[in-house]
Amino acid sequence: MKKWVLSLLLFTVTSPVAWAAGCSFESGYSKSVATIPFPSVMLGVPRDAPVGTELWSSGWQSFSGPSISCSSTGKVAGTLASGIGAAVPGFTSNGFSSVFATNVPGIGISVFWCNQDNCNPDYNQVTPISSLAWDVQATRYPLKVKWWVRLIKTGDIDTSGGPLAVSGVSSISYANLTVADLMLTGNFIVNSLACEVNPDSRNITVQLPTVAKTDFSASKPALPGADKARSFNINMLCDSGVKVSYQIDGPQALPDVLANAVGAEMATGVGVQLFQGDAHSTTVVPLATKRFFTSTSLGQPNVRIPLTARYYRTGAVSDISSGLVSTTATFTLFYE
Repeated sequence: MKKWVLSLLLFTVTSPVAWAAGCSFESGYSKSVATIPFPSVMLGVPRDAPVGTELWSSGWQSFSGPSISCSSTGKVAGTLASGIGAAVPGFTSNGFSSVFATNVPGIGISVFWCNQDNCNPDYNQVTPISSLAWDVQATRYPLKVKWWVRLIKTGDIDTSGGPLAVSGVSSISYANLTVADLMLTGNFIVNSLACEVNPDSRNITVQLPTVAKTDFSASKPALPGADKARSFNINMLCDSGVKVSYQIDGPQALPDVLANAVGAEMATGVGVQLFQGDAHSTTVVPLATKRFFTSTSLGQPNVRIPLTARYYRTGAVSDISSGLVSTTATFTLFYE
């Protein structure tokens, strides 16, 4: 008798099904890859520029954006490039830390992203990418892509380590899908600019000569003659590439005429006018007005501002009374 063994093999056949949980690019679209170059020119920053000064801004830059479809909910998130450091205390935008350290001490960076046609021009009301947490819904998103990068002074700038550069990529993701990358290219070269007033020019006393009432004439309010004026200099040492300006302020008897002090021994009817140049100069220094003087160049660090003080008749000659003339002016230096 023959026995047959019937073996039954049970096969389970399944059809592969891909469940696209999260978000995916629609046909014909892919991740947006953007590049923003740092400016190629050297930036001069005054050493006394206040913390918070904006050193450079790209403004909103537009790039081609993808369309995506999301099948589940999630969050929008942003990641800063690896070359961007920790948050710098004291800087916020829209309630979140907004300025982060760079490889140059004293310079921080902010990175913002926008997915709309019209983006807020006030960075104070824009959430930095590292704090993005917008809701993602199960729907279609035809994305706009705009980036904004700012560089800010966060403290004393130390450029000894070389130019500013940012390595890595900053990214934006919708749920599980990275939709936009930003690369910052080039080197941002910063030169810290300054001038220092020489010790002999920080407090200057100008001794005007003694003159007689009869030296004044009705035709010329400013007393003429080099021997009746006094010249002096404001000396300083500046870095190259500095634009030097100055401003002189003080009590005025007439426009651009310093008033004499009032008192029992003080002369009346006389003030002091300042001129840029030597004792023969006719270039009046306007008071309370910023005045450009020069731009420094390499190898010429010494700057000398020549000034001359001259008596000025503030009324009729008959109104002048004898006495002392004393006035005080404040010199303010600007370097940019």
